[in-house]
This record gives sequence, structure tokens and C-alpha cells, in this order.
Amino acid sequence: MTPDALTAQRISDILRVTLRSVQKRAAAESWPYLNGDGKARRYVVDSLPEGIKIEVKRFMDGGARVHDTPADPGADKSLPAPVSVGSADLAAWQNRIALARADLIRAYLQAKKEADAKGQSVTAAADLFIKGYNTGHLLPNVHKALGKVARQTVETWVRQFRAANHDYTALAPRHGNRRGIRKVTDNEFNTLLSFALHTNRLNIAECCRLTRLALQKRGIESPSSDATLRRALIDFKKKNFDRWVFCRKGEKALNDECLPYIERDASMLSVGELLVADGHMLNFTVLHPFTGKPARMPIIVWYDWASRYPVGRAIMPTENVQAIASALRSAIVTLGKIPRVAYLDNGKAFKAKVFTDTSIDFEESGFYGMFARLGIETMFAWPYNAQSKTVERFFGTFAELERLMPTYTGTDIAHKPAHMLRNERLHAAAHAKATGGWVPTITEALTIVDGWIAEYAGRPHRGLKGLTPAAVLASGKGPGVDEASLRSLMMHMQVKTVSRNGVNLFGRNYYDETLYGQTKNRVTVRYDFDDLSKVYIYDITGARLLCEARPIAPVHPAARILGTAEDLAAVKEGIKRKRSLKKKTEAEARAFIADAPKLVSIAQPPAAQVPPPEKHVPAKLTRGEAEHMEAEAAKMTVLEFKPKKEILYASDAERYEALLEAECGGSELSLDDLQFMRYFEGYFEGTAIYRTLKERFDFLRELYIAGPETKEGNA
Repeated sequence: MTPDALTAQRISDILRVTLRSVQKRAAAESWPYLNGDGKARRYVVDSLPEGIKIEVKRFMDGGARVHDTPADPGADKSLPAPVSVGSADLAAWQNRIALARADLIRAYLQAKKEADAKGQSVTAAADLFIKGYNTGHLLPNVHKALGKVARQTVETWVRQFRAANHDYTALAPRHGNRRGIRKVTDNEFNTLLSFALHTNRLNIAECCRLTRLALQKRGIESPSSDATLRRALIDFKKKNFDRWVFCRKGEKALNDECLPYIERDASMLSVGELLVADGHMLNFTVLHPFTGKPARMPIIVWYDWASRYPVGRAIMPTENVQAIASALRSAIVTLGKIPRVAYLDNGKAFKAKVFTDTSIDFEESGFYGMFARLGIETMFAWPYNAQSKTVERFFGTFAELERLMPTYTGTDIAHKPAHMLRNERLHAAAHAKATGGWVPTITEALTIVDGWIAEYAGRPHRGLKGLTPAAVLASGKGPGVDEASLRSLMMHMQVKTVSRNGVNLFGRNYYDETLYGQTKNRVTVRYDFDDLSKVYIYDITGARLLCEARPIAPVHPAARILGTAEDLAAVKEGIKRKRSLKKKTEAEARAFIADAPKLVSIAQPPAAQVPPPEKHVPAKLTRGEAEHMEAEAAKMTVLEFKPKKEILYASDAERYEALLEAECGGSELSLDDLQFMRYFEGYFEGTAIYRTLKERFDFLRELYIAGPETKEGNA
């Protein structure tokens, strides 16, 4: 607010001239003043010369001189120039133009006043001033803001300026006062919003077209153009972005895009203090251990927030929350210590990335009890709140590895590699030739992921002030942990029934001699997808470890004839192990069989009464009869007769087994026996019993080919 009167000292400060120059001018021009009553004179502002009055008004309104004006020879260079802040009621561009017009008016009036004082033509002086201004050299900054003007325009501004009591805001242009205000009727705008805020997320062009159709059906006029409706809707979106997002996208989008978030300072954490888990669907295929077919699988990552290092990972072929614990187990091994807090996102967004079974609730999956034994506090994030964004940012970088994999599938349909697109035969053939159809197993995929993580951890990280995650992790690693203590808590677990060849897992038989004699018993099997070269067999309660079983490698079907020395050695080793187990069973059972109690008393049969044989006394031959018989005997030819040994078999299978042993042992079989064997094997009519017992006969063939057990082998 401009005061009614000012002292000479105050006027000199505003004009940036010396006090003496103000006093001399006031005396020369007889400025009206008020009595000071012993104080300094106070000059009436409204009675001051117009040029001075303009400067005082502008200074008091916060719009001090900002443009260059003719140099005042009496100006005091030591006084600081006031800074212009402009009027808060005007936009910045309006303030700039209004102040420039005020500067132009001041200089214009000053030129007219000087001409009048010299007795020259005021009109000619005004025209000369305007011509000099329009050249751009007289007031260059004002000319840059206003451009060329006519004298009549400046006179109009002078009248407006005086009418407003020298308030410079009266000089501001008014053509932008309705900027952002659309001439859209209430009916148009309300109907437009009803379509724009629909959950189907209609685009703006559709909203405008549907608005016109809806109003037309209701018989309501719609005077606005499509462009006006579009601008009105865009303005609403800018000013009400929260309503726009919530109505169209929902609560999660509101949280992710509009609501303020709490900034967290990761520098307050130490290495291994807080681990965050998140899941990501791999964008390359891996061989499924159950089906043997390529499939995309989720990878679970535990991320050390302090070092930005993905310390634990696990690929999950099945929907089992145990995979999250398995990944934490690898994280603990990498850290060398137990973390204090395990942070898991329990929201729908995380479960959607990992599980299709939405009924899974992590809080009821045993995490609390499992981790409490290790002293780990388990935290679950609120649903619809993305608290694991640090891991999601890592997955953005992880896409670099995915694009390098031969089985890369693309992040979405639009980014599929060329060989996966329809009718791209050339690319498909080139890819098949380059890769040979190779698809990594889970173990191979994890090895590749670990190698890439090691390289990633060596890169400087912006969030670590240029340090690498590997260096920060190394500075806070623990002394190490006992992996055996983690086994019972964090390995995958299945209940299996023991068969003759151990337990079957993922199409392979895992066996240890401890399982011999446990056939048909149910046991608990613990395993890690990182290393399927062994599994741990527990009793059905899962409390007592029975053995560590390893997979049985299948042998060559005809090792002696078609296989290598290693194949034959594997067959002999299997036979040796089988005979050893058989002898063990026989040795342990022999005493029981020999001392088996008699179940019933068996009566001794009475001795048979055989009558004594009758004595037969042959009749004596005469000498002539004896000589005749000797002569006849001398004429007879003696023939040696060897009766054929007749072997009786209980069944055709028993006969085939005996002939098979003879054939493998190198004995020559008769044509009848050979014909029987071929018939029995199915070359002619075939028999059902041979197909049933084929596995046994194949084993016996290998057994007979290997030969009898040597003394050295028995030792």
C-alpha cells in the first residue's frame, strides 16, 4: 500500500539518487509537504511529479524498476537495486508486460517533460521518442518485451495508468484471463466425465463421441466442438489425476501413481540385516523336472537391501511356498550368517507373479515357525503396497541376462524373438541349427544365473555411492553357517514309498543300501533343486535321517556284446551288489530257517512188512546144451545202447530258463530246443508268459553272460 507522504530520504532510496539531489529538486519545483513537528519534512505523494510518483507507486507495490531506463546522472550507484516480485494477482507473463509498459510510460513522459521545459514542441518530442524506441536501441529490454508500438497506443496506456492512480497492474494485458476455462455446458461435462471415469478405460476420442450421442438421444444441445471437449477432459485429468487413476485403474494404481510414499534410507541398514523377497516369471524356458518339457518358471530372489546384492535364488517348478524358504537357505549360505528380518510381500501382486493358486496365504504357510527357529523375524507387507520395489528394479536389469539365453521367449507378445513368430521358417531353422534344441535344466539355469549375478555385483551401483554390491557384501559377510542345520528347515520335501530300487523322484530312482529291506515303507525325502545328485531320506516323521541316496544310472541292455568296458563294469557292479545283498539276507535268515519250530507233530509211519523173497534154484544144464549156447553166443553182435536222458520241466518258463543258461554258457542246443526258444520268445506265434517275465529273462541273460562269481569278487 502506498503511503500518503514520504520523507526526502525515503524518496532518495526509492529513486536510487542522493538525498541532496532530492532536496534541491523539491525546493526548485516547490513540492507540497507536511509539517514535520520537529521532524523531517514529508512530501505528499499525490502532489509529486508524475515520474517520481510512478516510481514510488511501483516500488510500494513490489514492482520496482526491472528494465533499463535512461541513466539518471544523479543516481547513487552504491544503493542496491530493489528486486521486482510483481503482483500475485497476475501471471508471470502479465507482470512482465505490465512492468515493461510502465517503464516505457515513465521514459515517454520524461521526454515530453524535458521538451516542455526547453520550450520545444511536446508532440514532436513524443514522436521522436517513439521513433528512437522502435529502433530497439533506446530501451532494448523494454523493446524486447513489448516490440514496436505507436504513439497513440502509448497515450492510451498513459490514460489507463493515470486513471488507476499509477497502479502498474492496470497496464497488464487481459486477453489471457480465461485461459484454461472451457465453454463446456454442465450437461456436456457431466456426461463426458461419466464415460471418461468408467472402469473400461475408454480413450478420450471415444468419450467425446459417446457424449455427443448420449446428449443427442436425450434431446440436449451440445454446442462444444470435439476439440473443446477434449481440452476440457485433459484439463480435468491434470487437476484431478487421483480421481482419474482411481476410477479408471483402481486402488493399486492409485497407490503406485498418486499416493505419497515413505522414503526409506537404506544406509541405516547393515549387510544381512534385512532381506527382501520377490518373484519374477522367467522370460526363457527351462526343462521341467516332472514333465521333461520346456516351460517358463518363476524365480524367487532374496535381495540384501543394504548391499543391493541378490544373495539367494531358487527356480520353482511347482507351486510350493517351500521354494521361497529354499531361496532363503541359499541366501543364508551366501551371507555366512542368519539375517535378522525376512521381508515378504503378501500382496496379490506378488502372488500373481509366483502362484496361480490365489488361496495361498503366506501367513498360514509355516513361515513364522520355520524361521523363528533360526531367530529370523518374518514381516509381510500390506496388500496393494509395493514395498519390494528394490527387487523389482533388479529384475529390470535381470532382463539383460534373459535376452542372452537361447530359449528367450520375450517379455510379452510384442517382443517375441523372430524365430517364435508365425511363419518365420528361416529364423526358426537358423535358431534350431545354432542351439541344437538345447534347453537348460534347472541346475544349468541356476549356474548361468549365478555367473551373471557375480558379474552384476561387480558393477558400480549409484545407490551405493559408486561402490559395487560385491564390495559392500564382502565388508559385512558373516563367519559362515552350518548347512546341515538348515537342511531340515528349507529343503523341498515329499513323502514317497520305497520300492526295490529305492525312491523314485523326477523319473529317476535314488538308492542306498540302507533302503534294502524297507520296500513299501513310506519315507520323507528332502531335496534341493540346485543339486539333484543326492537326496536325503528320513523316516515318515521327518525327524530321523536314514541315508543319503544317489541316483541309479541305467546300464547298457547288451553290455558284453554292444557296450563299452565301462558299460560291462557297471553291469557286473550291479550284479555284484545284488548277490551281496542276497547273501546278506540268506546269512541273516539261515539261522531262523534252520531253527524254525515245528508247527504240528508229525507221526512216524509204521515200518512196511516185506515178505522174504523166495529162493529160486535154476535147473542144471547138460554139457551138450551148454556147449551149444556158447557157440550161438559167439555168433551174436554186441550193440552198445545209451538211453536218452529225459528231462522233465515244471513249465515252459522253466525249460526256457534252463535253455537260456545253456545257450549263454556256450553249449550247443538241439534244433528242437532252438525252435522252442524262438517260439517262446515270440518270433513265431508268441506267448503271453514271455512278455510278462521278459524283464526277469533279460536280467538272467546278463547274469549268465557275466559268468559265475569269482573268488576274488567274494572276498
